[in-house]
Amino acid sequence: MAGFLGAKEVLTRDRVKEILRNKEYSYLEEKVSLLEVRDDSLLLKISFLLQYKQRMISIEEKEPIILALKDFKVEDWGDGIQKIADIE
Repeated sequence: MAGFLGAKEVLTRDRVKEILRNKEYSYLEEKVSLLEVRDDSLLLKISFLLQYKQRMISIEEKEPIILALKDFKVEDWGDGIQKIADIE
């Protein structure tokens, strides 16, 4: 039986993908955590927290991602005012 405000929406993975794709959330927090530096790669964990209709939804990777450092652009910004050089 539906309550006074109607039936509560049941979320599925497909519905959460749709909420993200259509930007139906009212709050989104994106977080990337550096877990470890290995030789020439970075071990990262990515997570998202979003609010949808007064509900908080957490999306988190099951396994960390390994990315090669060579895939990143590295720059020297000195005192933070302007870029000094690219770092090869």
